[in-house]
Amino acid sequence: MDDRHGKGDQGEDRAELFLKEQGFSIITRNYRFGRYAEIDIIAQKDKLLLFVEVRSRYSDSMGGALYSIRPTKLKRIRKCAESYLAFVYPPNNEIECRFDLIAIDCGELSWHKDIMR
Repeated sequence: MDDRHGKGDQGEDRAELFLKEQGFSIITRNYRFGRYAEIDIIAQKDKLLLFVEVRSRYSDSMGGALYSIRPTKLKRIRKCAESYLAFVYPPNNEIECRFDLIAIDCGELSWHKDIMR
């Protein structure tokens, strides 16, 4: 595993701990749909289901973690979430879904809610 993936795993570990501290249960990490689509963390609290992208950056060049997500990535995350819901939750389930970003820039964690609105 290269250094980039190791740092990414550390960021996901930190994001998972943060979400647990906020009262969420972690359902899964690194949920994959197809070859290119992945959701870093799926978490739930009551009837709120979160699909979380985690981005870690160790310098603020190129705009930082928040600005590293491109429209193509958002489409892939949405497609992956649709696949997850189709296989796991029955139709007419009263679950609310939200797409969030946990950004870790130079060690500082920030939580950006509802990034696909």
